[in-house]
Amino acid sequence: MLARLSRPFAILVIVVFLAAAAWCLATPPGKVSKAAPGHYTDMRLFRDIVGAMEGGKGYYQAASELQRAHHYPTRPFVTVREPTLYLAAAEFGWDRLNRAEIGLLIVIVLLWLFALPPPIIWAEKLAAAGLIAVAAMAPIATSLTPMSEAWTGLLLTLALGLTLWPRAKWWMPVLVIAAALAMRELALPFLLLAAAFAAWERRWQEFAAWAVVAVMFACGLAWHAAQVVQVQLPTDLHSPGWAGGLGPRAVLLALVNTTLLHTLPMKFALVVALLPMLGWLALDGRGGRFAVLLLGGYALMIAVFSRPDNFYWGFLLIPAWFAGLALVPRALVQLYAAITRPAPRSPPAH
Repeated sequence: MLARLSRPFAILVIVVFLAAAAWCLATPPGKVSKAAPGHYTDMRLFRDIVGAMEGGKGYYQAASELQRAHHYPTRPFVTVREPTLYLAAAEFGWDRLNRAEIGLLIVIVLLWLFALPPPIIWAEKLAAAGLIAVAAMAPIATSLTPMSEAWTGLLLTLALGLTLWPRAKWWMPVLVIAAALAMRELALPFLLLAAAFAAWERRWQEFAAWAVVAVMFACGLAWHAAQVVQVQLPTDLHSPGWAGGLGPRAVLLALVNTTLLHTLPMKFALVVALLPMLGWLALDGRGGRFAVLLLGGYALMIAVFSRPDNFYWGFLLIPAWFAGLALVPRALVQLYAAITRPAPRSPPAH
């Protein structure tokens, strides 16, 4: 879509991205603070909850008791995670779930070999699939399997790939997002965006399916809220809220600290985390608009609402975000074409 820009707007895009890259190189944000040795972490909490469930306790009893004991809030109800992942872990074990997570990633990579629509060439498709595989290495680490955001990010990437794949049926991403919502309510923006696209395009059967999933999700969330309220105590802690307003630095740090980029020098890592959005802007058509609005919307959500300790929201963008790196050369070619395109000639005066 960059090729269709007028010369002034193409120059503006270049200036904005160069300024953002210069900001990354000149004044990099600090790293997310790490837990001190021996500190009780979220990962340990989730594993302890499943351990208590294996000992005979129900999910909501185990979650509320452990969150209370380790000074985690239980108010509002969303501070207690949806039970889907932890019920599965209690039934099958974390090792089996981790193998399932790896299997899910293999399916995602295979899909993304075909997902990007024409005129994307095979070299770009191969690069996108490879980048997705690399970006997902951190989320599928065994120690992160209890993180529901990691699972949600993988399912969002699968659903986006199905949305972009020309041969996919409309109901495929509907089923995937239904599964993602069972993991974490943070998959809701995908549903809302997809439903808006379906309504705008008068695809009423698809819109009805999204509406059914939304109603089912609302009912499930109401049931979850009721279960949490039953185990809350008047003395339970209340969450400090989600209005961090940390801006773009929160997005870039979330992307860096939830991927292998955290092993690189911070300045370079921040620039690499920035570039995929430029690549996504090169994708034309419905799929390009959907991807930019989806990924940009999640980035905006992180920038506006996340707190410093919510860096794991970066998993919601991973690994789909980094597929955009494969399209950066195309974006540069499109910008060059937009800048060098001859200006339209004025009709001769009579």
